[in-house]
Amino acid sequence: MDSQAKYGIVARGEATVYIRVPSPSDPHYREKIWDHAAGALIAKEAGGKVTDILGRPLDFSCGLRLEKNRGILVTNGVLHETILKVLENLVIL
Repeated sequence: MDSQAKYGIVARGEATVYIRVPSPSDPHYREKIWDHAAGALIAKEAGGKVTDILGRPLDFSCGLRLEKNRGILVTNGVLHETILKVLENLVIL
């Protein structure tokens, strides 16, 4: 499923979480802006919350990729802080 559709599913309430965790085999990979800009806006307008997996807002000002972000976390807003705390304890960060 395309990234934008995943944002839409969270925005519609059909899912509570969409998460993209960076692959350990490619730690320098950064998400492409066009895969996330529109979806992030839709999820936020529906009451959701969108950050990277470290809790930072997505920064769309760095060219074609989200250079200042690691991974993606989209939630219904209610679970966001809880999921960020769980992510803090994972080795991947």
